[in-house]
Amino acid sequence: MSVKISVVIPCFNESENINKTFSRIFECVSKFSNNFELIFVDDGSSDDSFSKLYLLSKQNKNLKIIKLSKNFGHQNAIFAGLENSSGDCIFTIDADLQDPPELFEEMYEKWKKGFHVVYGIRKKREGNFFKKLLYGIYHKIFKLLSNLDNEHDLGDFGLIDKKIKNHLIDLKEKNIYFRGLRNWIGFKQTGIEYKRYNRLDGKSKYSLLKLYNLALNGITNFSSKPLTLIFLSGLIIFILSIFLIVFYLLQKIYNFEFLGVFPDQVPGFYTLVIILILFGSFNLMCMGIMGEYIGRLYEEVKSRPKFYVDEKINFDE
Repeated sequence: MSVKISVVIPCFNESENINKTFSRIFECVSKFSNNFELIFVDDGSSDDSFSKLYLLSKQNKNLKIIKLSKNFGHQNAIFAGLENSSGDCIFTIDADLQDPPELFEEMYEKWKKGFHVVYGIRKKREGNFFKKLLYGIYHKIFKLLSNLDNEHDLGDFGLIDKKIKNHLIDLKEKNIYFRGLRNWIGFKQTGIEYKRYNRLDGKSKYSLLKLYNLALNGITNFSSKPLTLIFLSGLIIFILSIFLIVFYLLQKIYNFEFLGVFPDQVPGFYTLVIILILFGSFNLMCMGIMGEYIGRLYEEVKSRPKFYVDEKINFDE
């Protein structure tokens, strides 16, 4: 029995790219397999992405469509595709084709050699300087704070074995960070370096706010170090406070001068205001970090589904 391949392609308002994306991925997969399915997950698009996919699905039974009931987000769309895939190995790639499907065959060869996960390593990336700078800063922070053993700039582009897929969809997490979970789950993994290009057409659907939320999911899902840093910072401030109290009492008892100030003199008003602002800002920041963790716990305990499917096309019922 031949190996079956699945390709999961989440898309949101990608009308300009649908036809080119389908043709290019179909061509790449056809070079090394004749038993495959291309699963496009329409994540609540408001343009005619679904209509174009529907027309293509009538011409090719290899193309399958999952239409979600609303926009549940890129990471949930990936999981919707994984849960409905039937391949022995599953590729994940975005519909904007910033990641090259031409690497599928090389990834497939590594899978045949026994690797359970083959991920793409972004060695270089095109794009504006500001976004590349933000990605670079985030990657360094994530590497510093997370508990994952990961030295590379990774995205969701890659291949996973069916066994890995089954383990992933068994996880009950609601705030999903796919590339992190894929790394965390272990087994035999390897990577392939490539250059990430600009998207074909249209604009990126990842706004700065969405990128911020994705980054927070990555850090809070795989690290409690920010909470540890809060505790250590609070401990240091507490020790300094005790030291200052003791110092002030000694100065009061022995009435000695320090930096030109005697104990009965009032310190500078502006210095006091600056200190209050700094400590107030620090406290708000600490509360914000704890709030992010508590908010994510709140989302998890509600146990809502990751997504709802409105319609499925070309799936055997």
